[in-house]
Amino acid sequence: MKRKLLLAVCLGALAAPLAHADNDIKTRQQYMKDWGRLSKQMGNLIKQGNAQNFDAAAFARLAAQLQQSADKPWPHYRAGSDGRGSDAAAAVWENPQAFQAAIKRFTDAAAALNVAAQSGSYDQVKAPFGQLGESCKACHKAFKD
Repeated sequence: MKRKLLLAVCLGALAAPLAHADNDIKTRQQYMKDWGRLSKQMGNLIKQGNAQNFDAAAFARLAAQLQQSADKPWPHYRAGSDGRGSDAAAAVWENPQAFQAAIKRFTDAAAALNVAAQSGSYDQVKAPFGQLGESCKACHKAFKD
């Protein structure tokens, strides 16, 4: 009986970090999917619009949603959350200063896009939207397998 209890405790102690890591992976991937969806919708509004017919209100709502969640996935890149199902490259943990710089570039770009979007100007959102996309591409290139 004592052996079974000890085995159960040991297995439980091993399973908890694995479950936590799995939750971290799923959580951060969901934010990335959400951002991809928001970016696609904003991109479509830019492509389909012009200075006269741009749906500024819809774009502003999307940019605000993105900016409000821009800092949410990063705490889910904990040590040990690089296991099965993760697309994160080892560079996330091997070069944390560069990863933090990439995070800052993204969050700054999301904030700048949100400010531009609140202006309601088609012309003012195009450059910040491009900068947001570049921050995503650069981070994925360096920190995604």
